[in-house]
Amino acid sequence: VLNNPKYDHLRAAYSYYNVATTVSLTDLMKDALIIAKKQGYDVFNALDVMDNTSFFPDLKFGAGDGDLQYYLYNWSCPTVDSKELGIVL
Repeated sequence: VLNNPKYDHLRAAYSYYNVATTVSLTDLMKDALIIAKKQGYDVFNALDVMDNTSFFPDLKFGAGDGDLQYYLYNWSCPTVDSKELGIVL
């Protein structure tokens, strides 16, 4: 919202990794989107890690405009596909 005369902030919700055991992951994320909207968030971001990509098409998620870089210090790690990656924050 840089240099926008009407808006001076953007509220962003983030989803990193989710586990659904009693409902489908798509249903869980659909509910999360509804809650974020009701809470006044403007955008909902989700990483393409583990099973997250399974709900992207159904919920109309669009690809971002860049790559997210993970920096692991003092680790020697082979190239890992995003479907095989989990993040602990």
